[in-house]
Amino acid sequence: MGREQVVDGFLFESEDVLTEAKKELEGVRYMKARMDLQHPEQVLQVYRRMVEQQMFQTAVGRAYLRELQDYLHTMPQVPDEKILPIPIGDTIHVQDAAGTTKALREENDKSRRAFRWSLVVNVVAAAVIAVMFAIAASSNSPTILNYENKLIDKYSAWEQQLTERENAVREKERVIYGEND
Repeated sequence: MGREQVVDGFLFESEDVLTEAKKELEGVRYMKARMDLQHPEQVLQVYRRMVEQQMFQTAVGRAYLRELQDYLHTMPQVPDEKILPIPIGDTIHVQDAAGTTKALREENDKSRRAFRWSLVVNVVAAAVIAVMFAIAASSNSPTILNYENKLIDKYSAWEQQLTERENAVREKERVIYGEND
């Protein structure tokens, strides 16, 4: 490992964490240039805001927070109970160039996978529904969609048959009664 992996005396193995440490070093330098140590109450407010917002995630930023914490402990006008402890999480949320953390990227990937599966399921469901409509439209048996028309057609056919039979019976009656008269 070369010197390019070292930031402010800390050696970093991960390129993502190294990049974040460099950003934090710039932030530390900015804060040191603007922080007025003659006003401990203002230093306390800034320190509390940085801790609450978890502005620093790498050893570089946390070392700076520790310096501020030590300074505040030496100030008699700042009660120790007002000085927040520095939270140390198990994971470091390193932001990439787009400003998203690794955890957020993983969550986005899971959401994308879930969306893709949802899309596939919806397309399959739509295809199944289309096939069901095609079967219903091509089927000869009555369905709820064409039941009334099928019944009307059936009764119309019966009526026509009855009319034909009636006419045939009348014709035969005419032939039979017409011959006897």
